[in-house]
Amino acid sequence: MKNSSAEMVAALVAARDQGLAPRQFLLVQAKERSTGLPFERGFWSGDEVITIAVPDRNTGVLVNKDFFGAMNLNISPIPRVSDLTIQTVTGDLSQIAMAVQQIARQYDLRLAKADIYEVTLDPSTRLPVSSPEIVFLGEVNGNPIDTPAVGDDGKISLELNSDAISMLTRTNPSKSSYEGQKRRGGDEMGLYSSTLSSWNVPWGQKRENS
Repeated sequence: MKNSSAEMVAALVAARDQGLAPRQFLLVQAKERSTGLPFERGFWSGDEVITIAVPDRNTGVLVNKDFFGAMNLNISPIPRVSDLTIQTVTGDLSQIAMAVQQIARQYDLRLAKADIYEVTLDPSTRLPVSSPEIVFLGEVNGNPIDTPAVGDDGKISLELNSDAISMLTRTNPSKSSYEGQKRRGGDEMGLYSSTLSSWNVPWGQKRENS
């Protein structure tokens, strides 16, 4: 069950008469190609550049971040599932925007962390009625750049996979390989696994030496 703030509940109650202005935010943490250092860039579905406090993905503490507007940000519906299937969300951005071009072409987006937030604005003041909420924690699985025909609009689509679920379903071959076991502590039990699997020792009895 989702716990909403008192301010958000009040805004929902008044929505019938005053309306609501929902906005979405996308925060991407890429890497500099030369140094590997992180580089953050935020986008939102508004029109200007703003600074707003959003929850940190690791601590939940509110941290001020800059978000670029006028990027034609369009985020696909976020799946709500109760199993371990990997959820995929697509974030479309304007191809001609310089802020988008920079992070897509000059920085490494492979497996970049990408978080989606939602906030509701008061229609009369255009201010947030409460702090933005994290609605999706993911990582970039691909960023195809759609080159348009003459006169058409192009876009850059960020394909995002659910971070938590992809981590749970990711395999780690080093846990089962013999070389990996040696690096972890010199355990060479795997050498005799085929022999041990053929033993049939009744409970409570000692096996005679052959």
